[in-house]
Amino acid sequence: MVTPAGPRDAGSLRPLDALLSETDEVLRRGAPAGARVWSTGFAALDTVLTGGFRSGELVLLGGPAGHGKTTLGVQLARNVVAAGSTALVFSYEHESHTLLERLISMEAAEGDPGEVAGVIDVRRALETALDGASLDALLGGLPGGSRAHAALVGYGDRLQIHESSGATTTLEQIRATVDRVTEATGQAPFVLLDYIQKLPVDRDGEDERITAAAEGLKDLALSARVPVVAISAADKDALAAGHRMRTHDLRGSSALAFEADVVLIVNDKVDIVSREHLVYDLGNIQRFRGWSVVSVEKNRHGKAHVELEFAKDFEHGRFHTEGQEVTERLIDDRVFVS
Repeated sequence: MVTPAGPRDAGSLRPLDALLSETDEVLRRGAPAGARVWSTGFAALDTVLTGGFRSGELVLLGGPAGHGKTTLGVQLARNVVAAGSTALVFSYEHESHTLLERLISMEAAEGDPGEVAGVIDVRRALETALDGASLDALLGGLPGGSRAHAALVGYGDRLQIHESSGATTTLEQIRATVDRVTEATGQAPFVLLDYIQKLPVDRDGEDERITAAAEGLKDLALSARVPVVAISAADKDALAAGHRMRTHDLRGSSALAFEADVVLIVNDKVDIVSREHLVYDLGNIQRFRGWSVVSVEKNRHGKAHVELEFAKDFEHGRFHTEGQEVTERLIDDRVFVS
């Protein structure tokens, strides 16, 4: 697919000879003629996705509550910005200061195996400061805080957070915001939306609303030539103990699975590993608690049905980026209920 400088002209007629000529012209300028690719910052995931997320893609990120969907999503946005690109986060669930606390701790821990401030440390410092100190001075009192502050200042306007409302932040407003960020920064942004079921759509019935939301986000990804990563909530039945979450457990799963180019589902490893790995080595229970499995359940541009594992570092609001394919046997239903 040829990537022109401007947004995609939906509905335009493209004769093949003109498309070939345009592609040739782009290549002769020394530019890539295919989709733009945003690295996820997780090498194992990039390998499966053949480079990362692509312009025009709708990516779904699902998982049970409290298993790190937002953590992973925000870290993806941070990784994109750290690599020099732009990211835009639509947060229906959290205030911007809540995400800032995570970003500070995440950045403090980046590349430092030593003792650095956790999310709780950062939150406590910000909430109890009464002496009029600057943010730089305040964070300078936390291990890794000065380095985190310097990194975030360096990102500047390339990371933008939109405090979204389930009543007013519509598809039209999202499209306008993406266009505004693109114009202001000179780069089309990686887009994270948390979460898709909160997107207000004027349709009757939840399934119809989710269908329209998915279709609208896919259209946005194509027209703005950006990847859109949409976090998705689960059906209530999927949250029951003893159940491993899969694509069909997402609320409005039929429409979501159809529209999405990539589906990632996050589960705790201890919940979905086969019983023999727990019965014969009880130490595995505690060890597996520290890992999450990211299942690539759909992947239009690469291999699907791949299970990747990443170590948790929720104290610092992140996952360790070094990961690998799961070697243990996994099952469809959870075998360990906490």
